[in-house]
Amino acid sequence: MTDTNVLIRRLADAATPVRPIASPLRRTLAWMAAAIAVLALVVAGIGLDPGALRHLRSPAAAIEWGASAITGLFAAFAVFQVSVPGRSARWQWLPLLPALLWLGGIGLGCAGDVARLGAGAFAYEGFSFECARAIVLTSLPLGLVMLLMVRHAGVVRPTATAALTALSAAALSSATVAMVHRGETALMSLLWHFGAVLVLSALAAVLAGRLFAWLGSPTARRRV
Repeated sequence: MTDTNVLIRRLADAATPVRPIASPLRRTLAWMAAAIAVLALVVAGIGLDPGALRHLRSPAAAIEWGASAITGLFAAFAVFQVSVPGRSARWQWLPLLPALLWLGGIGLGCAGDVARLGAGAFAYEGFSFECARAIVLTSLPLGLVMLLMVRHAGVVRPTATAALTALSAAALSSATVAMVHRGETALMSLLWHFGAVLVLSALAAVLAGRLFAWLGSPTARRRV
């Protein structure tokens, strides 16, 4: 019978060195660089809207825009934390504060619209799915890239990872769309920007098992 110490030594000698995974910060920066490149192409293709840029000068709109971008950044960092075994699940709450600030900026905008337009601030006329459609279309490639980067998270925290991935991609897409689409009422931002981000995040959480199974996570595949 082989001595245990000898067996361990043989296994250690035959083992192939495993390249350590990059830190969450480095992976976040790498993904953000790719995301900014993609979103910059979108802006270049459509063009900045002067009306939208003027709208972003107001305090409420500036808070809303900045908070949406920070939400996307914090959600990306949270993804690369919760997808690693052994990391605290509390990282998933990192984007909560900027998301609440984003919602608060929309609330300030609603109050300003009511003061300026009265009941007209809640008029449904002119609403379209254009913003939501643009957010979805720009979010899909960004979210797919991030899911590929954390595809083995199907065995760790698939639901939190998928939801945060969608949140990050959609929040950054929303901030981009706000620069290329003419300024809207705050209620429209609530419905078509914040609402689209929430829906995408919820769908990703519900479909997390199928998403990771499709990407090749063995444990996730068995769960579906």
